[in-house]
Amino acid sequence: MTAISKKASLPTKIGRGITMLFLLGLSILVLIPLVWTICMALKPAGEIYTNNFFPTTPEWSNFYKAVTDIDFFRYLLNTLIVVLPNVAGQVMSCSLVAYGFSRYEFRGKRVWFLILLATMMIPGQITMIPQFLLYRQLGWVNTYLPLTVPAFFATSGYNVFLMRSYMSGIPKDFDEAATIDGAGPIRSFTQIMLPMCKPVMTAICVFTFMGTWNDFNGPLIYLYDANKYTLSLGLSFFKGLYTSKWNLLMAATVLVMLPILVLFFLAQDYIIDGISISSGTKG
Repeated sequence: MTAISKKASLPTKIGRGITMLFLLGLSILVLIPLVWTICMALKPAGEIYTNNFFPTTPEWSNFYKAVTDIDFFRYLLNTLIVVLPNVAGQVMSCSLVAYGFSRYEFRGKRVWFLILLATMMIPGQITMIPQFLLYRQLGWVNTYLPLTVPAFFATSGYNVFLMRSYMSGIPKDFDEAATIDGAGPIRSFTQIMLPMCKPVMTAICVFTFMGTWNDFNGPLIYLYDANKYTLSLGLSFFKGLYTSKWNLLMAATVLVMLPILVLFFLAQDYIIDGISISSGTKG
C-alpha cells in the first residue's frame, strides 16, 4: 500500500511543479512592466533611449526632480481629500444597505436587490452627462463634492453585494443573542456585525482607495482649477511638460503607484479572506 501511494503521489507532485512553474512565468510577465518603469525612473538623461534595460548608474535624484518640478504635495493633499471620504462613505453606506438586505425581510426585497445588481451593468459613460448636468445645477462643478458625496449613498453595487454575501454567512444566532441582552438594531450592527466583517470591509477599503486614487475621468470632468488637481491629473500635466524626459515621468509614476502597492501588500490577507468567503457564501 505504501509503494502504491508513493507511485500515486508522484504524478501529483509533477503536476504541482508544472503549475508552480506556469504561475511563476505569469508572475514574471506581470512584473516586467513594473520593473521596466522602476529602471527607467533610475536612468540618467543620457541613457533614456539606449537599449540597456537596467541603468548603469542609478540616478536617485530623478525622484526629487519629479517631486519638485510639479506641485506634487499639493496634488497629494488634494487626492487624499477625495480618497478618504470615499473610503469612509463606501464602507458606511454599503455596510448599512448590506445589513438591511441580509438581516431583514421586507416587501420587494428580491426585486430591489436585483435592481441594485442591475446598476453594475450600466456603463459609466451613459450616466456621465446627466450627472454632470445635475452637479452643475447644484453648483458643485470645480469642487470636490461630486467626487465625494455620492460615496455616502452606496453607489457601488459590487461593494453592497460583497458585504451582503459576507453578512449572510454569519449565523443569526449572534443577532438573537444581542437582542436578548437588550441590544437594538443599531447596537447589533455597530458592535456585533461590523467587528465580524473586518476582512470584507478591508477589501472594500482597498478597492475604493485604489479606484479613487487612480481615478482620472472624475477629476478631469469636474475640476478645472489647477490648484485642485489630484495626482492623476497632475501626472498628466507633468507628461505634457516633459514629453521627452521619460525618466522623470517614470519617477513620478512610481511615486504615485507606491502607496497602492504598499497598501495592497499590507492588506492582501484580509482581501483574500473577504472575497473568498463572500464568493463562497450562498445568499
